[in-house]
Amino acid sequence: MTKSEISAFTRTGHYWSGLTLSVFIGFHLFNQLTALMGADAHIAVMQGLRAVYRHPVVETVLLAAVVFQITTGLLMIFKQQRSTGAEKIQVYSGLYLSFFLLVHVGAVLYGRSLGLDTNFYFAAAGLNVYPVTFFFIPYYLLAVCAVSLHVAAIHYRKTGSLRWSRAIALAGLLAAILIISGFTNGFRWRPMPPANEQFIRQSFGV
Repeated sequence: MTKSEISAFTRTGHYWSGLTLSVFIGFHLFNQLTALMGADAHIAVMQGLRAVYRHPVVETVLLAAVVFQITTGLLMIFKQQRSTGAEKIQVYSGLYLSFFLLVHVGAVLYGRSLGLDTNFYFAAAGLNVYPVTFFFIPYYLLAVCAVSLHVAAIHYRKTGSLRWSRAIALAGLLAAILIISGFTNGFRWRPMPPANEQFIRQSFGV
């Protein structure tokens, strides 16, 4: 393959892996927002969604999409010039998303290997156990904001619509605040199951 063919393959692969992940992320964020209605509601929605995304074929496709998205994204970052503000936002948000996907997916797979149910309490433990909450609040906040900023930057580059791009970015910030509020019981904090609290404390050495 020539360099131009490799470049075209990288861009096409990044687009389709990104589209695949976008569908999953959309449903996942909806699931996370149901935390506002309590742990039981969140778990009920998650169980319904798991019937689809934990099917061996679907899960394999999603994990492959994560790997491909990160790999092709990094390749394009190091090969392309960034001049406009939208391009820089797209790149920096993409870098954070790559970091988050590696850590988050790795943590979920590791937790599952230990026999933990990576449900509401797996995510909530980091947000409710002192002092690691000081890491997890910005960690999750930035992740949701990075998704919306990445989409907003792409939308602006394709349409030139600053109004809608700003709306997408602000929607992500609002969603991030609501999700964290739901998981922390409106920042009044939630008691965690011993197994989940122990996992967090052992992982962070606290």
